[in-house]
Amino acid sequence: MAFPALTTVQAARDIRYGGTTAVPTGAPGRVVNLQSGWGSTTYTVEFTPDSGSTVTLVGLTDSDLLSR
Repeated sequence: MAFPALTTVQAARDIRYGGTTAVPTGAPGRVVNLQSGWGSTTYTVEFTPDSGSTVTLVGLTDSDLLSR
């Protein structure tokens, strides 16, 4: 399922960066860009896991995201 730009999504699982959970499961976010390749689509998503903080992740796939 492809998510268009500016779609509101949530993290389908804990997304880890190194040994730290960068975005917890269920954190809300918004697709800000998508890159379509030969076999798949990757997304740039701005998550707001806590009020006042924003985490932008690049290279997420459909399995990382759920529609909200």
